Amino acid sequence: MTKKRSADRIVDAIAHFTGHSERDALENSLARSLYDLLNVDRINLYKITYEYNRPIFHLAIYLDSDGLHIDEPDDSPSISEQDRQKLIKCLESGQPILVEQDQSRCAYLHPISDFQGKVSGIFCLCGRNADYQSNKAIIDGYFKIYNNYLRLLDESEHDTLTGLLNRRTFDQDLGKILTEWHQSGLSCENAADLPQRRTNKKGKDNWLAEIDIDYFKRINDQYGHLHGDTVLIEMSNLMQTTFRNADKLFRFGGEEFVVILRNTDKTGATIALNRFMTNLKNHKFPLIGNISVSIGAVEIANETIPSKVLGRADDALYFAKQNGRDQVCWYEQLVKDGIILFPKKNS
Repeated sequence: MTKKRSADRIVDAIAHFTGHSERDALENSLARSLYDLLNVDRINLYKITYEYNRPIFHLAIYLDSDGLHIDEPDDSPSISEQDRQKLIKCLESGQPILVEQDQSRCAYLHPISDFQGKVSGIFCLCGRNADYQSNKAIIDGYFKIYNNYLRLLDESEHDTLTGLLNRRTFDQDLGKILTEWHQSGLSCENAADLPQRRTNKKGKDNWLAEIDIDYFKRINDQYGHLHGDTVLIEMSNLMQTTFRNADKLFRFGGEEFVVILRNTDKTGATIALNRFMTNLKNHKFPLIGNISVSIGAVEIANETIPSKVLGRADDALYFAKQNGRDQVCWYEQLVKDGIILFPKKNS
């Protein structure tokens, strides 16, 4: 027997989940709304990341009679091969699919796409087949509303020219990372702690790299601003094919970009930035040929004030541009070498 439902409850539920402006809260609210309105046993949300174009699934949230559970990628339970094949089938089709589990029960998988049309997640509703059939219209209607709202949210978070995340989204994401470190008591404000940085409980950290195209003004002056825009678009495409899907890519405006490298150590961050530099050297831009960039990088974990993190990356970038360009300079190494003085606390 399905749960009692009314038009008022449906409208209230829609108003509630569309009242969120952050993706995580929106996802959690949608799962709760569907669970409360429908007679399902469980709702799963699988997030998808891509490592070198290979999809990797992790169970991000699941909701059952015990409540809502949220898992980070490193903590999420393993996915059975049978479930993985169902997810791959849904991902490849790009359309909702119904999987019969036995004579009376089923799983309904619905893909979620970003504003560029790439599948970034899959919702899975598990329950009785009869309940799914009687509720199919409202389930499909909810996901249509959700996808439309998510598209608007995506557009507000991304740069219109390159499709990368914008400065507003950067401020929010960096603030979240620093809040996590502050709450875990792992940030360090003392200069003496810098050479011996502390890691989080998984031994992984976050890094910020500020990227600036060398001599970009010359490109605009010689080839025109429309061709300059083409360079910016190709640069963003190269970044998206080089860095992991889990990393965050931003355009700050003009020829300046920022990468947040998530959950990796210094070696991994160095490899990622060097790989990008190599790919850039091997890339030929129309009319121009090769171009170079200067990069200033810093560990995010060592500060709790966003402006200082960005300021330190900017200091490293300035040094890179003043000393030959076409290179990656790490703030911590510049401090260690005495080239940049680590500021005193509260300075």
